[in-house]
Amino acid sequence: MNRTILPINLTLKNDSSTSDNTVSVHLPGSKYIANRLLPLCALASTASVLSNVVDNDDINAASQGLKALGYQLTYANSKLNVSPRPANYEFDSLITFNTQHSGTFSRFVTAISALENVPVEISCSDKMATRPMNELFDSLRELGVVINSENDRLPAIIKGPVTTNYCQLDASRSSQYLSALLIIAPLLENGLTIELQGKQVSNAYVDMTINLMNKMGVEVKRSGNTISVAAGQEYNGIIYNVPCDPVSSSYFMGFAAISGYKIKIESFDHQSLQGEAQFYKVLEKMGVIFEKDDSSLTIISDGELKGIEVDMSEMPDVVQTLAVVASHAKGRTLIKNIAHLAFKESDRIKDTAAELMKAGIKVEAGDDYLLIEGGHPKATEIETYDDHRMAMSMALLGTKTQNIVIKDASVVNKSFPNYWDLMAQVGLTSKVLDLRNE
Repeated sequence: MNRTILPINLTLKNDSSTSDNTVSVHLPGSKYIANRLLPLCALASTASVLSNVVDNDDINAASQGLKALGYQLTYANSKLNVSPRPANYEFDSLITFNTQHSGTFSRFVTAISALENVPVEISCSDKMATRPMNELFDSLRELGVVINSENDRLPAIIKGPVTTNYCQLDASRSSQYLSALLIIAPLLENGLTIELQGKQVSNAYVDMTINLMNKMGVEVKRSGNTISVAAGQEYNGIIYNVPCDPVSSSYFMGFAAISGYKIKIESFDHQSLQGEAQFYKVLEKMGVIFEKDDSSLTIISDGELKGIEVDMSEMPDVVQTLAVVASHAKGRTLIKNIAHLAFKESDRIKDTAAELMKAGIKVEAGDDYLLIEGGHPKATEIETYDDHRMAMSMALLGTKTQNIVIKDASVVNKSFPNYWDLMAQVGLTSKVLDLRNE
């Protein structure tokens, strides 16, 4: 999939709200929850209705992929209706579809494809084709699935069905592999037992998957490193309003922390199991004040921040936000236990460091950490590496620095299409650069 090259220049509105006034922002529903609910509801025995579903590239890829597998999904006005696949649904030949850039859906649908009795060919974007899949492939092969792939990555042909009920899984690089196996477990004739190898990362995302499975009527049992789902269970359809995305909220928290503006995030999910929902506690350690009520979170900052040391293993997708906030803090910030970020849409350790250093910030990058010395960022052009979170987090450099240019800014469509509009609403405006005269 080709994206329009859309560079933008960022400017902080001088007349925007200050700490004396509050700007409220309504954020889209969590793509993490939606990414899980789409396949869970598709596999359910009864219909589901999901509201506040974000319309982004990842969700569209998931919807199209599930439709190719015969599942019934219709989307309109942020509402998604999901109906069971007709009984005795049959395919005439090979099933094919493209997962585009979505790492989460690529992992989930690979496992779902193993439920079929016909081959399923999964293709993807060039970027997704560089991301690892071998741990999931190894587990599926242990379950009797045949996988044809040149390098244990996508594109691949998946030939089910699953014939056994036990596998081992190395979950030390991505929690998505474990979630993928859990999603299909209730549909397997003999259930599934998974023995985990290595240190599991991003536990909160697996907890999110299990919690949603529970809501839909499926029980998951865990004992030490063994997770099991008994046979004879099924998903029941649900009516569900998808709550605010915690990672999307992090950019507005970061903007408020740096700028000193007072921002209220509406419909903030204080009960979220997602690790990133606790990001505000990290910013509290840096000197930011938060006011909470049942349905919102207000950020209050004077712009004076201090460096901290923090373990971010359970909130990986806000590491880049924290890195940019840290570049404006006094002293050093050590962000540790983030080794798995090297295998995201970009190498979010090395590439984040490279872009901050272009802005004049001193950064040391290791295999599992970033050490950032706060300073005064300077004007620069930011490469996005085809990574939506690089664009959104690095945009925060424009809070106090003029002429921060984000190249290929439309990459945000992967998860947050109206990001630039909502940022302008709170005070960080963007202007598309005209390249025709260059």
